[in-house]
This record gives sequence, structure tokens and C-alpha cells, in this order.
Amino acid sequence: MPITVENQVYIFLCSIAGGMIIALVYDLFRIKRRAIKTSSIFIYIEDLIFWVIVALIMFAVIYYSNEGEIRGYIFIGTAIGITLYTLLFSRIVIKSFLFILRTVYKIFKFIWKVLTYPFRIIFKLLSYPVRFFIKLSRKVFRRVKHIGRGNAVKIKFWNKVFRNARKKI
Repeated sequence: MPITVENQVYIFLCSIAGGMIIALVYDLFRIKRRAIKTSSIFIYIEDLIFWVIVALIMFAVIYYSNEGEIRGYIFIGTAIGITLYTLLFSRIVIKSFLFILRTVYKIFKFIWKVLTYPFRIIFKLLSYPVRFFIKLSRKVFRRVKHIGRGNAVKIKFWNKVFRNARKKI
């Protein structure tokens, strides 16, 4: 099947679009890493997932546009697409996604505060009597402990007296 210039331009433009999609996926992973701190093990797993996604995108672009035939200008078009996206859209996309994430986080935080406000008030109101009873129980426990020590000494003393009295009898 002969490949016309129009087909080659179409394939090249599809590869540029594929490169832009790959760069967008990369930015999404960057945004995720900025928003949620992950350990190095999960970073390796995310990198593997990223490369699998990139391979699937490249396969889809090559298969859809060129029926699976690999040509050199497909990789050049992909590199140009990645470069164009990075220069033109990357900052805007990252800033807008981070703004959206921060806004959603603030909204959820506000909703959480509104929903938990009655429970916090109840907790504060109940904490004063609980603190009072804790202090009171500590004082009572100290006195009982002190009295108990004195009684234990008295019991030991009378125990010795009765033993001595039994021995004498």
C-alpha cells in the first residue's frame, strides 16, 4: 500500500498529539507527587505504571494512525509533541490542577469542620467536669493510698504482736 504525503502528515500530526498526551500524563504524575508525598517504593511503582501507559499510548497512536508500521518520524513527532506541550501548556496545567486540588481540599476541610463542630463543643463542655473528677479522684486516691500504707504498717505490727502472744501461750 503506497503511503501518500497526506498520510504521512496525518501520521506525523497524530504522533505530535500522542506526544502531547504523554506529556500530559507525565504532568498528572508530577501533580500527584506534589499533592501526595509517597515513599520511594511507590515512586518506582508509579514510574512503572507511567511507562506502561506511555507504551500503550504509543501503541495506540502507531496502530490507529499507521496500522502498526513504525517509522522514524513518528518518534520525532512524539518528541516534538512532548516539547510543545511542555513549553506551551505544562505550567498552566500544573498550576490549574494544583489550584483545583487545593480548592477541593479547602472545601472538604470546611465541610469537615462544620460537621464536627457540634461534637467539638460537646467534647469541650464534657471535658471540664471530667477534668474535675479526674483531679478529685487523684486526691482521693492519694489519701487512700497514704491511709492504706499506715493501716498496712499497723496490721503488720498487730500481726507480730499476736504471733508473739501465741508463741508465749
